[in-house]
Amino acid sequence: MFYVNSQIIRSLVYFLQKQGLEKEQLHALLAERRCYLNETSYRFPVSDYESLMHYADTQLKQEHIGLLFGQSLKAQNWGLLGHVALVSQNLEKALQHAQRLNSLVRNIGRIELRKVQQQCQLSWHARSPIRHYMVDELFSSWLSFANHCCQQNAELALEKVTLTRPIPSTASVHIYQHTFNCPIEFGAKSNSLIFNEKLLNSRLHSPNPELEQLLLSQAGDLTPYADHINELNAFIACQFPVIPSVEQAALQLGLKKRSLQRYLTGQQLSFTKLIDQQRKQHAKRMLLQGYSVLEISNKLGFSEQSALQRAFKRWYDTTPKKFLNEHMF
Repeated sequence: MFYVNSQIIRSLVYFLQKQGLEKEQLHALLAERRCYLNETSYRFPVSDYESLMHYADTQLKQEHIGLLFGQSLKAQNWGLLGHVALVSQNLEKALQHAQRLNSLVRNIGRIELRKVQQQCQLSWHARSPIRHYMVDELFSSWLSFANHCCQQNAELALEKVTLTRPIPSTASVHIYQHTFNCPIEFGAKSNSLIFNEKLLNSRLHSPNPELEQLLLSQAGDLTPYADHINELNAFIACQFPVIPSVEQAALQLGLKKRSLQRYLTGQQLSFTKLIDQQRKQHAKRMLLQGYSVLEISNKLGFSEQSALQRAFKRWYDTTPKKFLNEHMF
């Protein structure tokens, strides 16, 4: 299951609202998952990101919307990765952290940095076919980070940008050229930023080795455990009302069934328990959002309404009706 963290999706929804799109329409594209926008640890399926971007593209007539979104992002929008990058010594260190911790933000792509003589090629390789929006966002946000976070005497000019997307409209081409300020090759074999190797040595404004190591130790606690669990939670949530099998989950993670089961056992979990936890969280949120018990039962794949009521009693030691009454203001 390919995902994007909630901080990126939340930032995207807020950005698109500022562009004039209605909050209700954007939330409708996320369906029940909209209630997780403020959950830091939640992972949205990449399809949600793609749906929001495509909707904005068609409504605003801006196929370069990914560039604009990327320019609006701050390092803090990347979560822990952003904080680590900010206190790095130079751009090379920040990029090394991005390669290692990228999956905390999204797992749909891989970052590669290649050095050939005095040239560097920073590439992003998607693990699954997606539209151009995400690579546009990434490249423009990386460039924005470099321009804002490096010391003023840094030379940050790109030599060339290659993009796999087809050549856009003339108006959008001008936006791409203004963003990157260098030759751009559309329809290329890879998505890459090409620049002089000296750029990697550009010092950042606020290097802090002690804080950097502290944050990296926290990141180490989050991966790979959090990645697998978050992938599983996102996969389960996207399958509702169908209840997925452990075999299907293992296939999504690229693991054998026994390997997944051993992994979950080591975390004192089971696939059945993960499903139960997802149902518990969704049931509570949907109830507080005004869904009826019957609607929740159907959406979460319960065989009948009474089965949800029994589960709810086990989870919260009360009935859905009493729970709702206690939480109404």
